[in-house]
Amino acid sequence: MLKRVLVGLTCLGAALGPSWGDVLWFAGNNKLDGHVLRRTRKDTNFKLIYGANLQVDNDDITRTETQPFVVYLLKRGDYYLNERKDPDQALKNYRDALKLKPDDPYIQDRIDWVILSERISRCQEGIEQARQFAREGRQQDAIDTYENLLPTAPRDELKRTITRELAETYANLAYKFFDHSYFFGAQKMLRKAEELNPNSPRLHFVLGRILHISGDLEEADKEYALAAELDPSIPKLAAYRAEVRQRLRFEESAEPGAGTQ
Repeated sequence: MLKRVLVGLTCLGAALGPSWGDVLWFAGNNKLDGHVLRRTRKDTNFKLIYGANLQVDNDDITRTETQPFVVYLLKRGDYYLNERKDPDQALKNYRDALKLKPDDPYIQDRIDWVILSERISRCQEGIEQARQFAREGRQQDAIDTYENLLPTAPRDELKRTITRELAETYANLAYKFFDHSYFFGAQKMLRKAEELNPNSPRLHFVLGRILHISGDLEEADKEYALAAELDPSIPKLAAYRAEVRQRLRFEESAEPGAGTQ
């Protein structure tokens, strides 16, 4: 009976995989992480943490260090995360380690960090996609992408980036609507831009252009001035502002009594 139990436990252990981790040390403080599969008088059959098998001459091994399997799983997770850039496999190993050592804060921190990093990466990819839509003139697609990203952005700096760029995209769409005589739509987009970021340089630039084209030069100059204060590098801003100021000076000089004492 005892023999059958021992055989059964051996088979069960083989089915579940190793319950340990090994480190083979070599001259020069070099090492390999994994676990020993078989050892003879001559050599050692060693499985590396990423799955490959290696046969090592025993004469080359200075010592073998046995570690708990949870350490082995953490090393596998680190390997997949840092070397293979495979967060899914890293998470699998970290979660297996957590099963062996539940509620371990160190392991949970690793899991949380990988999940957060993946969320950040997906959010950054989404921002780049929205920017590409905007460059292609697909303003509504850019707006939809930004709005879907905003509630799930994992960090405040990403939320600020999305909010700022979303406001600018609304402002650009407002000008497009104005240019096509869709004034109600332009007003709606401008209100949305202002709600998101009243200090958006693009918002003030677009307001300046609308007022400029509409002939309200004094208000246009004010909006251009605000845009220049926030972002003087906006293309054509300096030229438009100079044009408005030149026309204002011309109108002042053309007023009756101008230039007389």
